[in-house]
Amino acid sequence: MRILISGGGIAGLTLAYWLHRYGHTPVVVERAPHGRLGGYGIDFFGTGYDVAARMGIADRLAAHQLPTESIRYVDGAGRVAARLDRRLLEKVIRGPYLALMHTTLEEALGDAVHDKADIRYGRSITAIEQSPGGVGVTFTDGDFESFDLVLGADGVHSQTRELAFGPEGDFAHHLGYAMACYPVSDTYGLGPHRIHHSEPGRQTILYPSDVPGQLIALFLHRTQDRRPPPRAQRRTALRGAFADASPLTAQLLDAAPEEGLFMDTLTQITMPSWHTGRIALTGDACSAMTLTSAQGASMAMAGGYLLAQALHRHDDHRAAFLAYQNRLRPAVQQRQQRARAFARSLVPATRPGIAAQHLISRLVLRDLFTGLLRRGYGDTTSILDRT
Repeated sequence: MRILISGGGIAGLTLAYWLHRYGHTPVVVERAPHGRLGGYGIDFFGTGYDVAARMGIADRLAAHQLPTESIRYVDGAGRVAARLDRRLLEKVIRGPYLALMHTTLEEALGDAVHDKADIRYGRSITAIEQSPGGVGVTFTDGDFESFDLVLGADGVHSQTRELAFGPEGDFAHHLGYAMACYPVSDTYGLGPHRIHHSEPGRQTILYPSDVPGQLIALFLHRTQDRRPPPRAQRRTALRGAFADASPLTAQLLDAAPEEGLFMDTLTQITMPSWHTGRIALTGDACSAMTLTSAQGASMAMAGGYLLAQALHRHDDHRAAFLAYQNRLRPAVQQRQQRARAFARSLVPATRPGIAAQHLISRLVLRDLFTGLLRRGYGDTTSILDRT
């Protein structure tokens, strides 16, 4: 079948690879220009690592993992209040664990699929017309083409979902936070560590990227806003959210770029059905979990893999879509539920709450509580068949 994939991120590229592997002809459209990738870090393990291994890119990813030996929770003076060492984290995960830049994973996937799919950057869908025999699609440049199926892998703010299922507000579950991130020069002597510094209602995170001499500054803060501000207002909005912050945070804010500042709300997507007619969704478009799950990238790869596998195993697309949804939804729901629970205590709203968080962290971040920590991370094992 000739299949359109809307979205050239982690889920879409994984899906394109496996559709081609199973004999289909994938066409990928991605609204961003070629080479414009997300500059932030991800945790990568479990199902995502399993899919990467089956694609033959796991060794490449391992060679480019971030130099992070520990996660340190620090107070306003920079003193370490609690720490999670990589050794304990790997014990909790019970399998390979990689700290990666989002760009590293997308570039590896892009290289794996570049000669297997027609990838068109700077384009997106503006209209979809279903018929019994196919799907007609109009693109932003005015072109019209027909496909056997359309698969939306275009993220939490999916245009495919908007066109085929309805407005985002019908499916969005906001966790009450916004985040922003950008690269800064390493003038802090951070070393191979990631630090978390919390103040009432907000948190600053700093960690090394895969570029020598560069760090990633990430900011989280509580908010009731459901969408990020316009791009031209983001730097001002971030400064306002972190007004009167600690000296470290203030210094990082001074380095905020005028343009290119990534910002979004922490929003999960929950839907009664991931498919309608000849259209189906995968990845964040139907099952966004947010960074509080630590498994978004991994499950995006799971979605792409399992959707392609279902289309291979079933002659009828409707049966394939249903089998894919039934296979993946329980794992997604479990991880979303745990991510919501974790988000409630992620950034305490008061200084006593922060002090209590540091105390609890000092007590439980040790081998004795490996089982408890594992439940906090959710199910870290692969959900794929072992055949």
